[in-house]
Amino acid sequence: MPDCFPAALFLPGDAFDTDSRQMMGRRVAGRQFACAMASQLCAGEELTAITIGADDPAGLQHLLQPYLPAGAGLRLMPGFDLHRLAEVGALHLPDPGLGHWSLLRGATKAHAFSLTGVIHTLCSERVLNALEDLLTAPLHPWDALVCTSQAGRAVVEAAQDQALERLRRRFASPHLQRPEGPQLPVIPLAIDPTPFRGDGDRQQRRRRARAELGLPMEAFVACFVGRLSFHSKAHPLVLYRTLAALARERPGVVLLECGHLFNASIAAAFDELGAAFPELSVKRLGGLQPATEASKVAALAAADVFVSPADNLQETFGLSLLEAMAAELPLVVSDWNGYRDLVVDGETGFLIPTADPLCAPHRPGALDALEINYRLGFVDYDSMIALRSLSVVVEEQPLLGALRTLRHDPGLAQRMGVAARQRLERLYSWRAVASQYRDLWTELARLRQREALRPQAPLSPPVAAYADLFAAYPSRPFSHNQAIRSEGATPPALLRSAMTAAFMQSLSHQRLDILIEHLQHHHDCNLSDLEALGVPPADAPALLAALIKLGVLELP
Repeated sequence: MPDCFPAALFLPGDAFDTDSRQMMGRRVAGRQFACAMASQLCAGEELTAITIGADDPAGLQHLLQPYLPAGAGLRLMPGFDLHRLAEVGALHLPDPGLGHWSLLRGATKAHAFSLTGVIHTLCSERVLNALEDLLTAPLHPWDALVCTSQAGRAVVEAAQDQALERLRRRFASPHLQRPEGPQLPVIPLAIDPTPFRGDGDRQQRRRRARAELGLPMEAFVACFVGRLSFHSKAHPLVLYRTLAALARERPGVVLLECGHLFNASIAAAFDELGAAFPELSVKRLGGLQPATEASKVAALAAADVFVSPADNLQETFGLSLLEAMAAELPLVVSDWNGYRDLVVDGETGFLIPTADPLCAPHRPGALDALEINYRLGFVDYDSMIALRSLSVVVEEQPLLGALRTLRHDPGLAQRMGVAARQRLERLYSWRAVASQYRDLWTELARLRQREALRPQAPLSPPVAAYADLFAAYPSRPFSHNQAIRSEGATPPALLRSAMTAAFMQSLSHQRLDILIEHLQHHHDCNLSDLEALGVPPADAPALLAALIKLGVLELP
């Protein structure tokens, strides 16, 4: 029997499918994560992947099969089998909502398996509520929310601190402490650098890519890869202004943009901006049709420097920076959240200072008008993040100085690019990151084993159950375990009618045809009969009650 990989991965299509769904950072990250874990399996080890959509298993099999080492296996599991989760030991989720997923442990021991998740964009109200929920949800030291950057972890901790302070005031309990779990380890995202290495050395790849893209060999090319969005990624004006100033000093500067323009209005806005700086040559790969992976590889190969003046609260890590590091490029990027974890200023590139009035000294807990209007629903999410980013200053003179330095000193640019690639391979390769996850899951297993030796407290539901909340609604509970068919009963075949079929399929756990055949040949039905048909014992009473309600059966 194969050994279990120490965590089952929940991988719905929304978490990894970049082929039929919109290209988004979290999906790219989820795809890379799944491939990384598959590639690092040991011989005789089996990875459990949980899916929910009808097309997800085939897509996941197609994605992961090429990365499985010899002797390793993949088990695709539709839905959540609690026995299997306990056997594996941990469930890893592609989001930070551990409190939401703690429902899975509501009918089992709290230490039956660990819950781990990962952060992505943190600034939406839904995600912030999930972070605050970490404080009060039934979570433990053997659970963990992986933070991909130090700045991201600071957001998670601040959300919990604010929630804790509100609880202290609400219950007049100033000494109330934060619970022990979940843990908040910092583990970065990772990429496979292989596609960005290509054949030959860096200069050979550069010459081939420039010839392919029609770029002058002598030009200074600054490359931006990512969403081409002024409201949700990086307002490009400071970059255009800086590169135009560099071009006025000496012509031959090219801004190479590679990404996706989400609609015609955004495309027109970028074109208008470009027209305002005629001294700057702008070449775009992608656009209204997203740039291909091949275009991205070519763009990074052709460039002299990678640039990203990110200014948006949506940014948490910066996968595109890892791709630039894999391509041996120096990075000139804003000193903004997760970017500062990736770039060693002066060694692998330059961090450009940023300033944000949102972070000026203020009364703790104070909300400004924009936040109040967003949280009340009067301002939409896109407008909120756009307004926030518009007031983030990316300092222009340090940006110009960094680009000027790299333009005038190609040797420095080359050394920084090599150092960036070495840093990537050391810290952000699949092997390095998969090893950190293994260590985390091993430590969580040790904590679960220690908990198993302690006297067990009775189970408590993770949320207020409907059974308790609505107990006063009916005249009495339904407590029957058997019913019969009478001469004037509703024909079982009517369970296929449009009004009932979908619901009966669900109640019978997709065994409606088998149930109808059974009812047509038997004059009574009890809970044991329904369980024999494949209905779980916990769900059989509801199905029996529905059959009585619809007149197919009646009480004896």
